[in-house]
Amino acid sequence: MKPILFSLLLVAFVAACNPDPIKDLSAEDSQVFITNVQSGVNWKSYATFALPDSVLTLNNQRSGIWNDPRASRMVNLVTTNMTQRGYRQVMRHQSPDLAMNIIGITNTQNNLVANPNPWLWDPTWGAGWGWGSGWGPGWGWGGGVSVVQSSETYWYVEIVDRKNALNGQQPRAIWNAQIRGNGLLDDTLFNSMIGAIFSQSSYINKN
Repeated sequence: MKPILFSLLLVAFVAACNPDPIKDLSAEDSQVFITNVQSGVNWKSYATFALPDSVLTLNNQRSGIWNDPRASRMVNLVTTNMTQRGYRQVMRHQSPDLAMNIIGITNTQNNLVANPNPWLWDPTWGAGWGWGSGWGPGWGWGGGVSVVQSSETYWYVEIVDRKNALNGQQPRAIWNAQIRGNGLLDDTLFNSMIGAIFSQSSYINKN
């Protein structure tokens, strides 16, 4: 057993000494783009789309509106990408073929973690940003247990088919995209973020 134990300790030591490759990434390089599409959709059959002039927010199912200049910039970038692909923007009351939403989503949860000394915690650990992303401090409960709050924030863009919705039925979502990573509220990165999800979705095209 001793050689095995020594090997495990050596592996742990080497892993601890190696730099974390993820933390060295720039905000742009850390971003991940996930797109999903319904099969069999004829994208050329749609002509118009509608998009709210603000961004929705969801924080643990609590909804809100984000409408500062950065939100307007993101809305404009999505609109530009759709019009460049041959779709015409109309108002909501004009019965668009496609309805779009941009949503900033944050999921927050509390986790119990073992803490050998519940009095030692760093109140500056992971200051939050945006809609409450980041890690909060672990508050000592005594008995070596702390509560750590973790949050995950990401962008969600969706397209809903209103043209083919039957009366009384909920229109179905035919495409969605998620943008995850760092720098999600840096508006200098918005152009590359929105461009990336549309680049992965070349089938969205009226032309």
